Amino acid sequence: WQCSSTCAGGFHRRVVVCQDEEGRSASYCDEATKPPESRHCDSGPCPRWNYGNWGECTQTCGDGIKTRLVICQL
Repeated sequence: WQCSSTCAGGFHRRVVVCQDEEGRSASYCDEATKPPESRHCDSGPCPRWNYGNWGECTQTCGDGIKTRLVICQL
């Protein structure tokens, strides 16, 4: 089973079919005992952007630039 997501909020999916002893498709299986076709899977937290405060402007007048630390974290 492969999870549909590499982080939180995914699902495992599989095919569940009714078959006779020879592997042929059948219709007499009890629906109440049918195994689930999907289940939730959580591979851990998703990455997110983490950032600091804006720094000082590079100019005291006119056009300047402010910078800040921006990193992707798990």
